[in-house]
Amino acid sequence: MVILAKKDPDETLLEHTENALKVFKSIKDAYPETPQICGVPDFWEHLFYSIFFHDFGKAASGFQKSLCEEEKWKYRHEVLSAGFTSGLEYENESREAIALAIITHHKDVSYLREKYRIDSNPLAKKRYIEKLQELTPNFEELREIQRKIPEISKKYLGFELNKFKEIKSIEEMVDPYKNSIKPYKKQLDNDELTVLHGKYGIFLKGFLTACDHLASGGKYSLLSGIEDIRAVYNFSELRKTQSQSLETKGDAFLIAPTGTGKTEAALFWSYANQNPGRSKRVFYLLPYTASINAMYKRLQKDFKDPELIGIQHGKAMYYLYQSFENEDYLTATKKAKQVKSLTNKIYRPYKIATPHQVLKPMFGIRGFEQNLAEMSSALFIMDEIHAYDAHMTALILETLKILKGYQANFLIMSATLPSFLKEMFKQDLEIETEISFTELELDEFTRHRVSVLKGGILDNLDLIRKELNHKKKVLVVCNTVAQAQKIYKLLSQGIENSGLIHGRFILRDREKIESKLKNLNLLVGTQAIEVSLDIDYDVLFSEPAPLDALIQRFGRINRKGWEEKIIKPVYVFEEGSEKDKYVYKNQELVSKSLELLSKESVLGESRIQELVDEVYSSGYQGSDLESFEMVKKTFSKFYSQIVPFINEKENQDEFYNLYQSVEVVPDQFKLEYLEEIENKKYFEAMKYVVSINLGQYNKLKTNNQIQIDSNMIFASVDYNSELGLLLDSEDTIMGVFNKDF
Repeated sequence: MVILAKKDPDETLLEHTENALKVFKSIKDAYPETPQICGVPDFWEHLFYSIFFHDFGKAASGFQKSLCEEEKWKYRHEVLSAGFTSGLEYENESREAIALAIITHHKDVSYLREKYRIDSNPLAKKRYIEKLQELTPNFEELREIQRKIPEISKKYLGFELNKFKEIKSIEEMVDPYKNSIKPYKKQLDNDELTVLHGKYGIFLKGFLTACDHLASGGKYSLLSGIEDIRAVYNFSELRKTQSQSLETKGDAFLIAPTGTGKTEAALFWSYANQNPGRSKRVFYLLPYTASINAMYKRLQKDFKDPELIGIQHGKAMYYLYQSFENEDYLTATKKAKQVKSLTNKIYRPYKIATPHQVLKPMFGIRGFEQNLAEMSSALFIMDEIHAYDAHMTALILETLKILKGYQANFLIMSATLPSFLKEMFKQDLEIETEISFTELELDEFTRHRVSVLKGGILDNLDLIRKELNHKKKVLVVCNTVAQAQKIYKLLSQGIENSGLIHGRFILRDREKIESKLKNLNLLVGTQAIEVSLDIDYDVLFSEPAPLDALIQRFGRINRKGWEEKIIKPVYVFEEGSEKDKYVYKNQELVSKSLELLSKESVLGESRIQELVDEVYSSGYQGSDLESFEMVKKTFSKFYSQIVPFINEKENQDEFYNLYQSVEVVPDQFKLEYLEEIENKKYFEAMKYVVSINLGQYNKLKTNNQIQIDSNMIFASVDYNSELGLLLDSEDTIMGVFNKDF
């Protein structure tokens, strides 16, 4: 018989092995520096053998039978596969490493210790011997495949391997548990860590998984980056920051005002830092999903090849599903899953993501070895780095330090980066290069006249209405959702084409709103509009905020006005709402920002850095400083406990707590949601989901406004498709889920 590795369509063991080795060849070409990074010169040989033997256990007669019948085999083929490493003529350490990569390529050490402890569990030993016997009927074919090692290694590795003695029968196979998991775990417990507990193990497990998964998905090579970025952005003339980016090798800061082509400059930098094969992966990281979705769409259009770009954030699956809206549900779901699945593998050269996606592997969550291996030598574009709080900034900084050990490069970019933050990144990541404009050049981009208005937004509604009556496109930014909802209700009456945006819309409505942001006469929003949204309005009215946040808001006004020397007004109110103190806990930053802005008129772009530095002259203070230092002090110790081949399940909660949010469905959509779930239309059900923060969730829970049904949280809170979730509405039904109701 011919040994099969997969069914429907049939794929023989030899075919699957060769397909996985095709991916191996592509990875070897894409990551040439891996042996040097992990300190193992023979790394590619070790990976070759790991791939070659990884599915040999599938030759067991029980497994072959299970492919044709519905009955499950109930054993792990990789446990048998790892026994073939006894033929390797390496020293013990390398042989154990290859065996460990094979035996853990589906399940981790903890799982295998619990279920397959062959050395000390008599039942496990008995089962292993029984399953081993099942290899005998197909052993002649396995011997034939082994004899192909010189020929196949020359084809995919580039030279013939001869460090293997053919295994002729099951009697020559070693106990895989005793010879891989046991010594590895013992060294870990005795704190005698080897290279296998570090990068060597990460790469071996990560790349083996990548080769297996990609080959199983029908993809046999990694995609390369854009061949000629100047052909994509064929500008007749480059701005200074763009031309500098095209010539900058290595890490750098990019400081430039909004609307001056920073995105193109960042892509130019990534192009300049590519290797000859353009195989370095590029991670473009942004803080908010709205800007990530917009960037994903934009690059798909610019690059003219959607396959090159992937999107990763908490709601990416729903976003992808929506992109196939013209298809029927099953087709759209299948396509969305395929796109997401390939993005999760080492395949696409560009990924647009939140920093959380890069932080995730640092917590040792399942699949982290593949994630880290992919990020090796990668190019990270950190956009709007100023937008994170002190805790997240420290996490990002510590993560980038770890990635630096994997020879990654970074472009830290912002329109308004306080010098104290820049100094931190500069010192910890040893970044010397700064791409920026001179003061004179910066002033060419001047486009705003700033005014600080007495009172709060409610005292100035007439002024806003006056601008609307003059047919100006007006942007109003509030600091809280409740305030934005209130102001929108007051201003939108009689205004044709108006909109409200904040984070408390269900996905269905949020998507509709995002699609029309550019063409509104009145847009009221929260901080959601601050970052990387390509919108352009005539006049801004903003509640008070720290200067860097205000500058971002200003950037949504008169974006290209500098081209014709047009100056447009931005107004900041002196007073905010009562709840602003919960949004901006350090109110001194807000006061200082207003004090400085009140002395300005036309805001020269070169003045902005001076003003930002004056506001942040003391750096982080109070609880921000404590949070930042706590992460700096503890994160490296936390990460040092992460080792390859072991998934840290308990760290999952730790990681997901970073989001500080809970997904709920407003009670009025409960029937629709449950109906979609019952019909197994899970993505259709997702359109009713909205995120609220942990504090709001706990408050609702205390008020008996939370109910859990079918693994979803339902909130008895009013919802309006124009206004969103009305958490602070006086009309909200209190205690509807009270047991006494």
